[in-house]
Amino acid sequence: MIYADLVILNGKVATVDCSFSMKEAISVKDGWIIDVGRDEEIRNYIGPDTKVIDLEGKVILPAANDAHMHAVHTGLKLRPGFIDAGNGVKSIKDIQDKIARAVEEAKPGEWIYGIGFMDFMLKECIEEDRLLNRYDLDAVSGEHPVMLNDFGLHTLVVNSKALEISGIHKDNIELNPEEGYIGRDSETGELNGRFGEWAAQNLITKHCPVLSDEEIEECIIRVQRALNEQGITNHTDIVGLGGDKLFLGTWGERAIHLYEKMARERRLTARVSCNVFSALNGVQSYDAVTKGIQQMNLPEFKDKNWVKADCIKIFGDGATWLRKTLGNENNHGRSVFPGSTDEEQAEEIEKTIIELHRLGWQIGIHGIGGMTIDTAINAFVKAQKIYPKKSLRHFIIHGDDMTLENAEQMAKYNIGCSPQPIAANIVAGLNVPVVTVKDELFNWQTYMDKGVTVAAGSDSSCFSLNWREGVQFAVTRTTVMGQEVRPDLSMKLEDAIRMYTIEGAKQEHMEEVRGSIEVNKVADFQVLEKNIFEVSLNEIGKIPVSMTICDGKIVYEKNI
Repeated sequence: MIYADLVILNGKVATVDCSFSMKEAISVKDGWIIDVGRDEEIRNYIGPDTKVIDLEGKVILPAANDAHMHAVHTGLKLRPGFIDAGNGVKSIKDIQDKIARAVEEAKPGEWIYGIGFMDFMLKECIEEDRLLNRYDLDAVSGEHPVMLNDFGLHTLVVNSKALEISGIHKDNIELNPEEGYIGRDSETGELNGRFGEWAAQNLITKHCPVLSDEEIEECIIRVQRALNEQGITNHTDIVGLGGDKLFLGTWGERAIHLYEKMARERRLTARVSCNVFSALNGVQSYDAVTKGIQQMNLPEFKDKNWVKADCIKIFGDGATWLRKTLGNENNHGRSVFPGSTDEEQAEEIEKTIIELHRLGWQIGIHGIGGMTIDTAINAFVKAQKIYPKKSLRHFIIHGDDMTLENAEQMAKYNIGCSPQPIAANIVAGLNVPVVTVKDELFNWQTYMDKGVTVAAGSDSSCFSLNWREGVQFAVTRTTVMGQEVRPDLSMKLEDAIRMYTIEGAKQEHMEEVRGSIEVNKVADFQVLEKNIFEVSLNEIGKIPVSMTICDGKIVYEKNI
């Protein structure tokens, strides 16, 4: 008789297979599922050394997959003493108080860093119709250089000391549009301390000390434990030499090597798919992205079921690059790629995508606005026609302004979408007035029905890791502020769960080994404290995870 290492009994096993069948029990050997079925069948695998878990009727699901996040950076945010300028912050005074406390604890001249502020939520910014600036930070920072990223990470605000150390003043710095922007006072031209997009931020961050290897490993351990607590054992990260100096080095290429090192040492508690940020100095252009690939020094991956880096991440826009419709002809943003016109920028994106496709890289492109989405899809299709037989499953990250026409084309050419329902839960009401196609906003159910792979993520460190919150918004279309956003577009619960399990595995070309509870797949599971199929839909986000299992081993267990 073959005995299992682990047997799980008396559960409601939501397999998330093609028919979303329900079973009772699971047997596991060497980290892989060897059988799924009824209790009486699976009991036969119990031997003298088998660990047996009685679920007492609880629901067990495949472990969740976070299909888009900044993991090492999230681990930095979770470090004790880190300045969280978002949660609970309602005013500039709140931010100043946090900086003042950090100054008291810091060594002389030490850099102070935090993230999370939202200009549109700060009392003084609302009342005075302005944005957070360097003088707000100067008031409490003394001789310490300070830098704060906003909640979306695309904007950095620094104090005067950081400008001084970086050698930047109003008369010695100008940027090309594709490099981002530097904020200035409209009357004096004086720098206000605001830097937008990665190349602009690099002007500051390259002068800031980066984390050591040991500190990056601590960030990885910290974030993976937090993910495990949410039932997650598979996640992406956006890392590469283009981010070597961004966010204290947490976006850098070293993280890829450290992930691989920790995997070989069996210290990871979640599997990692690295989306490689190859753009030199963070600049989004054909030259920067392709030259960055030539300069990359990726490790040899021993087991791609644990760590892999087969995807290149590029940014098509920073916030919105909307279609020229519905009155947006003169105010539709722009891409972050070079070009003085929409057409020139689209050509640069297309050239970059076609070359990456030719080289055999999967591509994930940050696309919020409709112009970015249209341009990327057209380029993906063209690349496949020029270089066929490359089923790389390129995907759009975010996809806020996506249309049903986009979805039909994406399904035809196996192009995926990686949205963040958790983010939509918070910002949907703000987006409704400005997106091009209001009636189709976040219509994930229809995208999936048309055949698009829709793999959901958190976009952490920007938003919560709690995937159940994303499911709750997807099935209710009710935001945390109580707004209803087209409830008729609500998802089926089963498909919302698929977004965080099997669909993420598909995005990573790993659906044959993970994403559902089936024989010959990895033993990655999560046990929920309450039955997600029976609770009120408005309570799904509050369901705790009781236990998380990765590779057949318990990596998280809720204290009773």
